[in-house]
Amino acid sequence: MIIVSKKPWINPKIEIRNSSIGGRGMFALEKINVGEDILTFGGDYIDEAEVKKISGKLVMQWDENLFTAEDRGDDETYFVNHSCDGNTWMKDAFTLTARRDILPGEEVTADYALWEANENYVSKWSCKCGSSKCRGRVTGQDWRRPDLQKMYQGHFSPLINKKIIEK
Repeated sequence: MIIVSKKPWINPKIEIRNSSIGGRGMFALEKINVGEDILTFGGDYIDEAEVKKISGKLVMQWDENLFTAEDRGDDETYFVNHSCDGNTWMKDAFTLTARRDILPGEEVTADYALWEANENYVSKWSCKCGSSKCRGRVTGQDWRRPDLQKMYQGHFSPLINKKIIEK
């Protein structure tokens, strides 16, 4: 069952172009202020019963019974690259906001630990973020790290926020 459909949205201060981090990425055309909405992940948000019927798609879990299934690069929101010290974080299950001011020309990034809830996941790719906080790989257990919980307190996906509280 489709729970909600969202139209993808990207802040008009952002353009997508080639990235040194990898592939394509999002870049600020002008200053983006702390707290400003960056993007809304779009698509059909589905329940677990629908997920079980899907194969060959990228499935993400955002809350207890809230998932998306998409093809890689389905829409422009796909092109937010990972950084172990991202300049965005989650406002809710659908929206990324600026964690700090993002300057013109700077790449807009997000730490995938904010939403990666599959505890068996380990990225096949090595991180190239260049941050002094670089972890080398993203895993589905990164959210358990005390340093990340402190850094992103309250700004993980709703599912991970709940897991942290229950822990």
